[in-house]
Amino acid sequence: TPAGEQRAAPGEANIVALHSLARTMPRLAARALALIASAQAFYLPGVAPRDYMDSDKVEIRVHKLSSPRTHLPFDYYSLPFCRPDNLVKQAENLGEVLHGAVIQNSPYEVFMGRSEFRIACRVELTKAQKITLSQRVRQDYRVHLIMDNLPAATKMIAEMADGTKKDMYDRGFRLGFLGSKDIPGTEPTKPYVNNHLRFIVKYHRSDTFPGSRIVGFEVEAYSVKHTYEGQWDEKSPKLTSVPLRPDLAPMLAWSNEIVYTYDVVWEHSPIAWASRWDLYLYMGDDQ
Repeated sequence: TPAGEQRAAPGEANIVALHSLARTMPRLAARALALIASAQAFYLPGVAPRDYMDSDKVEIRVHKLSSPRTHLPFDYYSLPFCRPDNLVKQAENLGEVLHGAVIQNSPYEVFMGRSEFRIACRVELTKAQKITLSQRVRQDYRVHLIMDNLPAATKMIAEMADGTKKDMYDRGFRLGFLGSKDIPGTEPTKPYVNNHLRFIVKYHRSDTFPGSRIVGFEVEAYSVKHTYEGQWDEKSPKLTSVPLRPDLAPMLAWSNEIVYTYDVVWEHSPIAWASRWDLYLYMGDDQ
């Protein structure tokens, strides 16, 4: 730089360059400025914790379907699942946008501190949907959900070489399973779908902030052939298969209808919000 001149700061240089570009290419410059503004407005994971008061709604978003066998992801709503009245794409951070992830809203209604059982919906399947659902179960697809920017995880207990047991986690949860002689009530090789989800939400409280912070999101998936009284009533269905019991038959993927249900369990956790991602560092990923 010649003596007496001052080099512009990086941010100033960018602004000067954009204004220069604006004089020759107005539309392109306007788009560039808008992109920078929107990028700065994105929420960055791990920067801003959210405090939930009792009964605050906690959003669950759907992500994708993935398989360690095919490595081919599918949109969550490509299968006959329950849908909200209006589908909205809801990427939670800039990384999801750049990665091309399709994050959408879900019909699940979860409220801070409320442990409850709910019916999500009843779906009547076409022949094409039966074929696709059965195929995805056979291909070992997993379902991925997101709560408060945390991906859903399945907890497993692994037995170590020394005989001790250790909690392990896997991303998402299994769409279903194949029947076998070792699983009561199933027919060998036939596909069954997990149509009941138990959301185990772990929260942390402290005197340093109001309300609660979510530090864990686990899902337990079950297959239940729900039954109900008389004709299905959308406004007030009466299930005869609740409370859930071990003797209930599982839900075949090749069925004319599937009733989806879920329940929510809240567990206090000593894990601080800043450490909530630790367990995900030791997970495998099928993508």
